[in-house]
Amino acid sequence: MRENVPPSRILVGDDEAQICRLVRDTLKPSGFAIDITRDGREVLDRYQRGGYSLLILDTMLVQASGLEVVTTLRDRGDGIPIILMFGPRTEPDRVEPFAFTYRVDLLRKPFGVGDLRSAVDRALHSRPD
Repeated sequence: MRENVPPSRILVGDDEAQICRLVRDTLKPSGFAIDITRDGREVLDRYQRGGYSLLILDTMLVQASGLEVVTTLRDRGDGIPIILMFGPRTEPDRVEPFAFTYRVDLLRKPFGVGDLRSAVDRALHSRPD
């Protein structure tokens, strides 16, 4: 195990406060540094400043949707791991092809703590180095 490795920073974008708390409270004890926003434009601004290992985004955000954030980053050629959360109002037949095309992992709401941990582990460890 490496010593003095800074924690992975995760940026969470979701318009639901309880989801933000769930993600923070689940991942922070594992050593992740968690930043939270409800605004898609703020996700892009914060990400631009750097230092994030993973983005966890809801499809529904204020100002710019999670889908818009993903397309903006991928169109720039950015390969950061992204987990896209989507709820029952979102059509899976629309989100699944999007996820495949834009290389993002999906996490369907409602999800459990184990589902979240597994998704984060897959996203962080399936990146090519």
